[in-house]
Amino acid sequence: MKIAAAVLIFLTVLVSYICQALNVKCVQGDDGTAAAQECSSPKFNNCYQPKFNLYTGLSSGSYGCGECLSSDLLGNRCESCKASSFKACNTPKETGYNFTCYDWEWNLGDEKFVKKETKTVCQTLKETPKVCNIPTSQANVLTKILNKGCGPCEDVDKTLGSCRECHPIACDSAISSATTHAVKMTAFQVPVLLLAIVYSFGHKRF
Repeated sequence: MKIAAAVLIFLTVLVSYICQALNVKCVQGDDGTAAAQECSSPKFNNCYQPKFNLYTGLSSGSYGCGECLSSDLLGNRCESCKASSFKACNTPKETGYNFTCYDWEWNLGDEKFVKKETKTVCQTLKETPKVCNIPTSQANVLTKILNKGCGPCEDVDKTLGSCRECHPIACDSAISSATTHAVKMTAFQVPVLLLAIVYSFGHKRF
């Protein structure tokens, strides 16, 4: 038993020494398609890569050995990971399919949110839920529509009921139904209003 324990300790120390002696591996290059290579110096302990920001997509940048530049960190354009001599940690992330959501803006005159004409293209990772956030009838000027309509609601707005989340197809259907309802109401209200005006004018005249 003592011999086996001594052998185990020796092998652990040997593996640790070998790992420290080997340079770490990172994906290197502009687009992340190259195979991982050993870094040029043992001083590198991390790998870096462009950051994928949910719903807006992959930042511009390159892949390599070491830490992110401070400017890229501040700009939310880069992220780093703990490197290994056996496998690169900065391989490109697997993306999901793009989807679209409507963006909204607050109309000061009407005091309500209005839908923008152009939809937002939402970019995601493979496991990212496909969801849009849209204002409800209870929304006000303080309600936040996040990521130009992509992704979930702000927690506080969801709790207050001023924002709701829905699948992109369900959102489109809900918005279309609301618009159709508004058009139907307008079509009904206009003749009624005209009749009221005519009646009022005739009543005053005679």
